[in-house]
Amino acid sequence: MEETTQFRYFWFKASIVLGVLLGLVLLVQSVLTYRFVASNMVRIEAKREADRKMQALIRSSRLAGRRDTITLHPVMDELITEAPQQIAWMRILDLTGKELAVSGKTSGAPSYDRSKLDKIVEDRDRPADVRETGGGPVLITLNPLFVGTGRAARGPRGTLAAMPGVGIVEIAIYLNGVSTRFGPLRQNLIVGCSAAFALLAAVIVIGIRFRNYLRGKQVEEQLAMARRVQFDLLPPGKLLTHDLEFAAQCVPAWQVGGDLYDAFETDDHKIALVLGDVSGKGLSAALLMGVVQGAVHASSATGPAANHEQSAERLNQLLCMKTARERFVSLVWCYFDPAASMLSYINAGHLPALLVRQMTDGKFEVQHLNEGGPVLGVLPGATYRQSQIAILPGDLLVVFSDGIFEAVNASDQEFGEERILDVVKENWTGTPTRICDAVLAQVRGFLGKALPHDDQTLMIVRLQGAARSSGEPGFEAAPAELPLLRG
Repeated sequence: MEETTQFRYFWFKASIVLGVLLGLVLLVQSVLTYRFVASNMVRIEAKREADRKMQALIRSSRLAGRRDTITLHPVMDELITEAPQQIAWMRILDLTGKELAVSGKTSGAPSYDRSKLDKIVEDRDRPADVRETGGGPVLITLNPLFVGTGRAARGPRGTLAAMPGVGIVEIAIYLNGVSTRFGPLRQNLIVGCSAAFALLAAVIVIGIRFRNYLRGKQVEEQLAMARRVQFDLLPPGKLLTHDLEFAAQCVPAWQVGGDLYDAFETDDHKIALVLGDVSGKGLSAALLMGVVQGAVHASSATGPAANHEQSAERLNQLLCMKTARERFVSLVWCYFDPAASMLSYINAGHLPALLVRQMTDGKFEVQHLNEGGPVLGVLPGATYRQSQIAILPGDLLVVFSDGIFEAVNASDQEFGEERILDVVKENWTGTPTRICDAVLAQVRGFLGKALPHDDQTLMIVRLQGAARSSGEPGFEAAPAELPLLRG
């Protein structure tokens, strides 16, 4: 089992490592692509824009029929006026670096010596230069231009003579002006970088929290096992004997719950029926539920009523000593004697159990079993009193936890006792299992999409006793309304 778990989590760890590597690769690729766009593609586009402006200058001079500074200066002004966000300045220089014509804002314009300008005329490869200016970074290109009728004459050692007809056109293009053309691409690259950072951060967080995640999964597995153990401690949901028909269900609000029910036969052939509700929910309530169930099984509560009462008092004393005061238990603890057709019970602060009987005229009588004492585990010196009630064949015992009685729907209405009784009466001829399923289905429908806030436990028992008439002592119909003691 442990090797299987380690093998399963090996692939989880491998996925985290692969996620980190993928995030790093995506991040590096996005950063490199962004840098390439920012440093290379923008400069290439700026160089192309400068070449286009140069060609426009040459075309304009051809249309004018001559190339001189008087003709070219208005053309430069017009080009800058058409694209002021792209062109910083345009200058025409002679081979000594002297300005022949200037247009635009030349703040930050460089100066040149003659040797560099000679190379511009001689070399085919004319690298562009990037400089910072007050308006932002600019790319500066230099191109030779012959003006007038003069021609460059080659001087000593390969230099060019500074003849009036030879000039250099300097064009400065704002990089920010042409970078807007790459806006969508740069935006996509920024999104890619952000996604890479997010992926990397998420995988790192998952890796850091992996131990806690693994621990949480182990806790979930333990809770699932505790749930199975808890349900194994409960009796079968259906039980049919000559003396009674029994059906019960427990629906925890969490994985494990604090409600309990039980049904077992005692040594003197009586049948114990128990339903309890531990305060709170979850694992702590489930542990206390196991203690209560074990104590009920171990008690010798049969025989005289005093035995039953003393067992309840000892259980109360045990819970007072072993649990905190905010932890308490409400309990309905019954013993059914089939031979005597008597039901003995103690209600320890629980919602009143209902004994429902159908009379010969078809009407129903309901008795609330609310005699006993306070909840268990709060008052160390509390006493409990057993009560008895005579049973007729077919009487129905209905016991439920507050998770059913106090189920609240979206309209803030409680399910209540009347709805429970309505379902019981509608399904009176059915088996306890059918009645139990019908009540719980009605509760689910009543809640709708609202989640149950407490454990829901229901026990339905069809009692079979010796025949008695409802007029004999031992059975009294309950008043229309009785106060409810709630744990």
